Amino acid sequence: MLCFRVLRNGRHLATAGVPGFGVLTSFLTWVRRPDDESRDVPELTLHVGGSMGREYREHLTWCDVNIRAGDVLTVEVREDLEAEPPWERRVDAEVGLDEVARLQLRRKGLEAQLAEVNEELRERGAA
Repeated sequence: MLCFRVLRNGRHLATAGVPGFGVLTSFLTWVRRPDDESRDVPELTLHVGGSMGREYREHLTWCDVNIRAGDVLTVEVREDLEAEPPWERRVDAEVGLDEVARLQLRRKGLEAQLAEVNEELRERGAA
């Protein structure tokens, strides 16, 4: 199995791998927005995760940590290691649903979002 062995400043963070078919990712993200707390303190994070299962609906996370300027990150791509269990597993709510049930679930989610938007508009006096 192909694995990502991830280190920060020489210290082990995770060994991630997905057996069979799947997706394995390692993202380094920097975010600085003008309108929230990240304006003064940008977000810098490392995420190691992936997905597997039929239609890749089981999502896995091995590492989700804050990073600082000066950190040295290493991602080794190895085939001679065994993956550690992920610290988080999440299965999509849509797994096993037929198309009608999947659409009904999406509608419910969109209705909840619309209710939030309407509430925010009311609070701002724009509704």
